[in-house]
Amino acid sequence: MELYNDQLCFTYEELVPKVISVENYKSYKKRDKITVLVPGGNGRSALIAFESLPAKVREAAIKQYGNPYEYLAKEPIAEQVRLNWDYEAETFYNEYVLPDGSALPNVEYDAKGKPAINYVKRYTEAASWLKTINVFTTDKRALKRHLNITVTEFWDTVTDLIQAKDVALPTNPRSLKNKLKLFNTSECKYTSLIEKWRFGNDHTKKVKDEAAEALLLQMIGHHDQFDATVIAAKYNVWAVENGRLPISPATVNYRARQHWQILTLQREGKGANYTKISKQIQSDRPSAPLLLAVCDDNIIDLYFRKETTIKGKKVVNEQYRVAMYVVKDYYNDYILGFAIGETVTKELIYAAFRNAMQHITEITGGNYLFHQLQSDKWAIDPKLKSELAVYFQSLAHFTPGTTKASQTKRIEQSFGAIWHQQLKELPYNNYAGHNVTAKERQNPDAIQALKKNYPSVDHALEICTEFVNNMRKTVNSKTGKCRQEEWIEAFKASEKSKKRQISQAQRIQLFGITHPKTVKISQKGLVFDLHKQSYRYDIPDEHYLDNLGKTVKVMYEPHNMEQVLITDDRGLRLVVSTMQAMPSALADFQAGDRERLNNLLEAKTKMMLGIQEKLNDRLDILSRNRIDAESILKVGVSAPKELSQAANNLYIGSFDEDQEYDFSKLM
Repeated sequence: MELYNDQLCFTYEELVPKVISVENYKSYKKRDKITVLVPGGNGRSALIAFESLPAKVREAAIKQYGNPYEYLAKEPIAEQVRLNWDYEAETFYNEYVLPDGSALPNVEYDAKGKPAINYVKRYTEAASWLKTINVFTTDKRALKRHLNITVTEFWDTVTDLIQAKDVALPTNPRSLKNKLKLFNTSECKYTSLIEKWRFGNDHTKKVKDEAAEALLLQMIGHHDQFDATVIAAKYNVWAVENGRLPISPATVNYRARQHWQILTLQREGKGANYTKISKQIQSDRPSAPLLLAVCDDNIIDLYFRKETTIKGKKVVNEQYRVAMYVVKDYYNDYILGFAIGETVTKELIYAAFRNAMQHITEITGGNYLFHQLQSDKWAIDPKLKSELAVYFQSLAHFTPGTTKASQTKRIEQSFGAIWHQQLKELPYNNYAGHNVTAKERQNPDAIQALKKNYPSVDHALEICTEFVNNMRKTVNSKTGKCRQEEWIEAFKASEKSKKRQISQAQRIQLFGITHPKTVKISQKGLVFDLHKQSYRYDIPDEHYLDNLGKTVKVMYEPHNMEQVLITDDRGLRLVVSTMQAMPSALADFQAGDRERLNNLLEAKTKMMLGIQEKLNDRLDILSRNRIDAESILKVGVSAPKELSQAANNLYIGSFDEDQEYDFSKLM
């Protein structure tokens, strides 16, 4: 209590919850039933005018503290306590360690929001009162100067105040003097104020010696994860035989909570222990798009109907779920690509990355690779020599996550609230809940009612595509922009993001599929069938003659058959585009077709002229070198060897004019 503008006031802490509850205080305040002269906050305590309190609240306050006006007359002592606050004691209690290794509780409310005792504050306040009492009982002049009362009156007043303010000290003058004496003579005066009985002791411990404790913990930590009831029963058999006290399942659970860090290693393994115990190294998000991509699989939480035939009978699975492999940009959890299938296979992963590359090209206008890639260790050997590891390394600097350590897998953190919220908002009423063990499960009655209307698995790709597009449009709460807009803006503004641009040939090599059969280049161009559909591609004029008749391998991207890559695994590696056929009927000609036809005819003419020019060049070379190829071809097989050699030398320019040859034998 204190005076404010000549009005007697209670502090918030004096009223709540000692006199009225938090809820009642808020209600009175909202309905203007009380007058708050000074609002609380920023280290201040709210001051509530005593006279403004409802009658029943005033009565409760008087019952708790006595007549507040008489109490206020004693306030100078309380003011001296505030002036003599023992900060050394506060530091001591903040750093004090209890026998079980924990610190003194120092919160006003527990985890459930219920009032709790702040023991650091409680004992510091008690030490400050004893410190103030020391001042006045050792200096009589100070007592007269500040309070103008006798020593006897001082002790009576102090004990009344201690009782009214609920200080953790005796409220009887004799007992208070004994406490002060102990405080002044103790080896550690601050320790004398700690109520050790509140924080437990080992007097009632039934598992005291190290052998018994080691056995109990080993039993709790067993990898079969026995129930506390079973462990207590088994331990008690040993305890009776070895002169120890029996225990209850509650004791087992208590010890499990005490030593859970070590027991997790035994019960759940290294991966779970690492995830739950090890410190998480905090890291910032990448500064720009495409600097770090993350990927992982997820059995998507949507139910579909799948019909199959087994031994001639139709079998319907009304709760079928598909596997989805997702590639995300860790810059803002933007989904770059995905693929779905029955299970996670290497082919599904390749399809997800093809989809990611296609989407990157769509929104940027170019072929850009990410700089770094992180995945789990599925199908990846420690030496990174497996097919999948080699593939990942061909795409980016590859940093696989630690086995069974989910905190190193950044993408798993994004399969959370927003992901599930978007699944719930799909209009198909087929949300399956987080998973079969999660706390947030679907109502089984609702599932029974809805399952007959679940969409067919034939529509799974369409529905998953809708879901991914919705995820791309979700708003980032930190920026207020949708993730796609945010990603595109950041990409355009970053030179780092654009550093790994690749050509179309490189793109098809990295993300394409090799046709199972080789194809021969013919006059019709490059023609092949795929999945019962025929494709035809034009060979550019500058490459046509040199490669006509060659057998080549074809690489293609299933989602984009406009261009394919052909190679003979030697010198030829070429991207060719779909051939655009000419209309056969003049009536079908469209604008530009006549010009295109003329260009094609002109190109054919140029090609033929080019062939003729090459032939003329060859004949000119023979003429200059006085060689008659036809005559040489008609020479009999008995022509002298030296003359044939001479003719050859003549052709290649090494004919010796000083040597005599009889060419009559060649005629």
